[in-house]
Amino acid sequence: MANYDYYSVRFKLMTEMLGTCTSASIWQKHIIEKAKKEIAKANKLSGKITKALEKYRGEDISTEKNISELKGIIRSYQQMLGKRDELPESIDELLEYAQEIEADFTEMCKEGDAEACTIFMKDDQGWPQISTHMILGNLKENLRIMVNNGDKSILNYKNSVGEVGALDLKPIESYMRPSHDIMRKADGAPDLLERPISFERMGKKQTAIQLSERLPIDTTFGCTLRVRRLSPLTETALHVLFDLGKNNGLGAWRGSGNRGAYWFKLEKLHDYEEEKPEGWN
Repeated sequence: MANYDYYSVRFKLMTEMLGTCTSASIWQKHIIEKAKKEIAKANKLSGKITKALEKYRGEDISTEKNISELKGIIRSYQQMLGKRDELPESIDELLEYAQEIEADFTEMCKEGDAEACTIFMKDDQGWPQISTHMILGNLKENLRIMVNNGDKSILNYKNSVGEVGALDLKPIESYMRPSHDIMRKADGAPDLLERPISFERMGKKQTAIQLSERLPIDTTFGCTLRVRRLSPLTETALHVLFDLGKNNGLGAWRGSGNRGAYWFKLEKLHDYEEEKPEGWN
């Protein structure tokens, strides 16, 4: 008996969705490298997995995905700088190129010709692309909030959220292509959203202005989901969780700002067959 059911999920933005990626060098050093270290520690643990490592259990960051996401971020900066250089294929060469292009971009910022911001990754045609891992993150976040607030209609314990997220649901595709480009000004430059953010530095609360690329209302995108057949994430449960995307959606400032809120369509694919190498299960 097959272990999985398959679903098509489509999203239509109710509110603007904000980009979340920082520059390539920052992303590499502070996200991927940290995640790899935490994954290595999590995989070595034979007993109880600590709360700090729970989100990494069962996850992996492949070199192929690492390279594709680095390229996606670098292309956004190429676009803002008007560059069309062909990108290298190795992580080391990409990071070396990223340092060069980031230096150029920083210089533009100093001269007032560009502004540092959070961005969307771009494909090789310069079109924004959305990593499908955001869907799993959104479902886990909304499910965790439900359980923490006493709603046990899907899961009884918050510790189960990580386990379900690790095994029970995965997108087939790595990226989603939105139907619209990022919002732009008349001259083609990104039309950035400004918003105040607060953070603590050396024990003192500080505020700053965050700039972000954004996708417009009514933008659509979607992918295919592989769901474990005996999972508590039933078709009914998925409808409940995706419906919560009206209040807590995708991307940056999704909570208090309600950006990235969405409508959705979920369809079970009864005759879907996942591609696989001949002779392999």
